[in-house]
Amino acid sequence: MSVSVMKKLTVLTPLRDADRLVRQLMRLRCVELRSVAVDDLPDGGRLLRCDCEAARAEAERRVADVTAALALLDAYTVKAKPWRQKPIVTTAEAFRTTGSYDAACTVVKEVREIESARAAARHEYNRVEALRHALAPWLDYDLPLGRSETDTCEIWQGVLPPGVTIEEITDQPEPANAPDAAPVRDLHMAVEEITRTGDGEMRKDAHGRYVSVILLQKESDDVARALAGAGFTRIQWKDLPSPGTARENDALCVKRLGELENQLQSYTDRLRHLSQMLEDIRVLYDMEMTSLEAARQRQKLASTEQCAVLEGWVPGNREEKVSTALDKLFCAYDMAEPEEGEEPPVLLENNGFASNFEWVVGMYAYPKYGTFDPTAIMSIFYFFIFGVMFADVGYGLLLLLGGLLLPKLLHMKGNLKRMLNMFGYCGISCMALGVVFGGWFGDMPYALMTGFFGYTLEEAKAAFPIFNGLSLTIGGEPVSLNPLENPMAFLVISLAIGAVHLIAGMAIKFWILCKQGHVFAAIFDIGSYWVLFAGLGLIFFAPTVGWIVLGVGALMIVCTYGRAQKNIIMKFFMGLKGLYDLISYASDLLSYCRILALGLAAGVVGQVINLLATMGGPTPGGFVLLVLVMLLGHALNMAINVLGSFVHTSRLQYLEFFGKFYEDGGVAFEPALPSDKYSTVELEPADTESDAEAVPADALPNTSI
Repeated sequence: MSVSVMKKLTVLTPLRDADRLVRQLMRLRCVELRSVAVDDLPDGGRLLRCDCEAARAEAERRVADVTAALALLDAYTVKAKPWRQKPIVTTAEAFRTTGSYDAACTVVKEVREIESARAAARHEYNRVEALRHALAPWLDYDLPLGRSETDTCEIWQGVLPPGVTIEEITDQPEPANAPDAAPVRDLHMAVEEITRTGDGEMRKDAHGRYVSVILLQKESDDVARALAGAGFTRIQWKDLPSPGTARENDALCVKRLGELENQLQSYTDRLRHLSQMLEDIRVLYDMEMTSLEAARQRQKLASTEQCAVLEGWVPGNREEKVSTALDKLFCAYDMAEPEEGEEPPVLLENNGFASNFEWVVGMYAYPKYGTFDPTAIMSIFYFFIFGVMFADVGYGLLLLLGGLLLPKLLHMKGNLKRMLNMFGYCGISCMALGVVFGGWFGDMPYALMTGFFGYTLEEAKAAFPIFNGLSLTIGGEPVSLNPLENPMAFLVISLAIGAVHLIAGMAIKFWILCKQGHVFAAIFDIGSYWVLFAGLGLIFFAPTVGWIVLGVGALMIVCTYGRAQKNIIMKFFMGLKGLYDLISYASDLLSYCRILALGLAAGVVGQVINLLATMGGPTPGGFVLLVLVMLLGHALNMAINVLGSFVHTSRLQYLEFFGKFYEDGGVAFEPALPSDKYSTVELEPADTESDAEAVPADALPNTSI
């Protein structure tokens, strides 16, 4: 329920030990490092930014290699994938000394080599397949494709457009693109169309007709012009397996494709075998990601040629923990209060229930350091208002199960876990208030009784009144709290909740002003409105007393609201302005009508779904309709109303509640953390007691600066 006090940490350490220091602080998980200012020193030296670019680039390369290996091995794992992944608990020391680290690195290197070789094999496979496709029209061709000329002749293979015939080429009087050239009919060339095997049908496809041209070398230019005019495209055979015929080359291609398939299969088998090391690769990923994060954090340090300077923030209640760890390292450090003008990061500290609502505060803005943290009080109102908006036992039960069980089963962490836990707790509120307001997947119990069991609605309500919500007796008459039956009563409840919410926000402001020593301001800026509100309420029960209290409150506001003004007339008009602020409070109160709107929306839509689901009656088809409509309809209704209740409950906190007292502007505390995506690497003994023994006692520096 408070913003944690922060201590400013400054550490001096030998430059060679900077990485070890940063890693140790990361494992403590409670130190946020900040960039040290680089500036000239009094003695003429200069602080430089710690040069970690090379280490960072190398760490990024290793992380990229491990990430690629993980994705590939995960796709080929031979083990059944669990539906939930338990974190691997180990230590870096154990992982290295048992040889797991070296073995995992070797696997990553081999996976990278296999993937490179496999990519080359796939490329070769695609090339050979493309070559087979190109050879297919020439399988009847008896001449070798690898030889294109003799002593006096040349042999060309190519494609003519589909509509062009050989006669059209050989009967041309002259090339169409060279009128002065020799007539085509006088050229010595033989054009042969390639036929299909067996049936003699001319081979052609979308590309045209496949032809072979034999010509004299000395007439090659004239022939080229003649064929070009007819749209001839010459095929340049490249990378043929042999200089033989198309059929011989095709056979060699088939053989090569088989070899490549075997090669690719061997790579796949090897990857399946290596996937047995997947758990160690996951631990390696966290270790390499931790190294990368350590390199990024070291870039915040400043250094001379021999020493490094580290600065950061530590929560006050973790000071002893950090000091104990630093005492065992070769360094000098200091813990100090924030200096004037500094803005320490903000760490919210709340109990187990309220901490799940901290991310809602973060979506708005963190409170300014040193101010009031509203999370604990807000969480109670959020819990209750969400439940009123979405008051339904069935939907609440689903929220409870999903919000509290899923994070445990899936080992979730961080804000995602807190978010789901928050919805789980809100599910409890939905269930409790669902009993009060009669929400059971809408009116599902009554819909089933009337649609499948022959009850009338009146009989069902008489037999099972619990499903219709509670009733209050006012003036001897029962008043139903079911919003669908009595929306006015629900509206009154919504406005009453709003009044309590607004007054609570004003009470927090009252407390803050008193804590700051502004008791007079608290009484007359906040307390006078309470007197006014009390008078408005008493008018309905004791009119005379109510009007007197109302007048006292109004007089307090008019007389004190403009006290900062020096001019008596301005004081009066500012006092009237303060009285006019009552309109603002009324507007804020009306905002809570959205509670009624959300409550009615969930109930009415649920009622319509139940009506549609039971239209088939007690028949086999009606039962199928019931199941389908219930599942789809209520899933959709739940999704829409969970979102709506979340948005509008948050809005009431941000605008109506926070607007009364909240001072934002804080920056969230973000400690440097090791990677724990797959594993939990515990603090090693080598980083604690044994480190103190590794350095002679007389070599340890003073632990104060």
